[in-house]
Amino acid sequence: AIFQRFSPRFFSTRAMDSKSAGRSRSSCSTVCLVAVMTIAALRPWISSGRGEMGACDSLPRLVNLSSVARDAVAQAEKLTAQDLQLLDVEAVLGKAVKRLEQGGKQQAAAAEDLRRSTVYQEVLRYSQLFDSARATLQPTRFKRVWSRDDAEFFVRSAPGATWFEYKIVAQIDQSLVNCMAPLHERELILKYQPVFVEPHRDLIKPTAHHAVVRTLARILGFYIETVFELVRISNKDFGYLVEIAKSDFPVKDRLKLPKRPFWSKRIQVDTKNLWLPVGGGETGTIVVSVSRVQVGVPIPSKALRFLANSFTKSILGNIKRGCALSSDETSPWHKRIKRDADGFYRELSGVEESARKRRQISISELPSEDIFDRPWSLQ
Repeated sequence: AIFQRFSPRFFSTRAMDSKSAGRSRSSCSTVCLVAVMTIAALRPWISSGRGEMGACDSLPRLVNLSSVARDAVAQAEKLTAQDLQLLDVEAVLGKAVKRLEQGGKQQAAAAEDLRRSTVYQEVLRYSQLFDSARATLQPTRFKRVWSRDDAEFFVRSAPGATWFEYKIVAQIDQSLVNCMAPLHERELILKYQPVFVEPHRDLIKPTAHHAVVRTLARILGFYIETVFELVRISNKDFGYLVEIAKSDFPVKDRLKLPKRPFWSKRIQVDTKNLWLPVGGGETGTIVVSVSRVQVGVPIPSKALRFLANSFTKSILGNIKRGCALSSDETSPWHKRIKRDADGFYRELSGVEESARKRRQISISELPSEDIFDRPWSLQ
């Protein structure tokens, strides 16, 4: 068919005499042979008919290897320049690496160069933070301290240890948007969390998905300061939001950590929050929070008991109150939601829409950690 389209004169023999017809048959044989050889050479690159490449798709493609890596780096840098869109940038880099790895030694070397790039290493760190939130859904050795219909609290610590870990599972009868508004609008924190003595302070220009935050609270008469990196990742497949707050993070040139006031104690935190709309067309949000707090000095059992009972219940109550306040049309949070300056609340609405299409979950029926699986997870 290809030969007929481009060489019709070889198939018109009516006007030819026998001599020219003989020459035509000879030429036709030659061209046919070339056409067959060309098709055979192209065969590995012809679609198999199922929208996939044929059996020889492992052969290296005729592409500029440096261009594949360079384009991936440029696109990844663009996606991380204004804000952190982890799952999108992860897919860009993951696809590029896989494409390069399917070839020979040159492609493998190009893939390794891509992995060593600054943007790849930065995204890999965020990817590992995201995967660390699997701990919220994994079995633990935490001891249950108290339980009620809408919440459970667990704690773990060793005698004489300078750290403790806790886990909270709670259901809030509010949308994900209303749950996140009091946390996202950090300068309004004092309006519903009296444990803090001043508004949270951003140490770099914040975005919807990334910030470095300083907090100062008063607990049992002590002033407690924290400085942490805040990372947020939305998943619109299952429908959930991950928050990571971690004090151990790389300090870049643009960031200068504040000096600790002499009258306060700066503690190290490592918190993983998983926010899950209940789904199934129902309104409500489940939060699973796992946190490790490094105090630096041995923790008296009395202080730990206070944290596990009165303090934690008070904090949880204030969180629920803040969520309810954000649904009040006269509240400052509701006005911030309507304005949606950075598009975060629109994004959360998309997460909730995804959750509506799946089965309903509850405190007693949480999903497995498989919801964190994704095809382009970086290694």
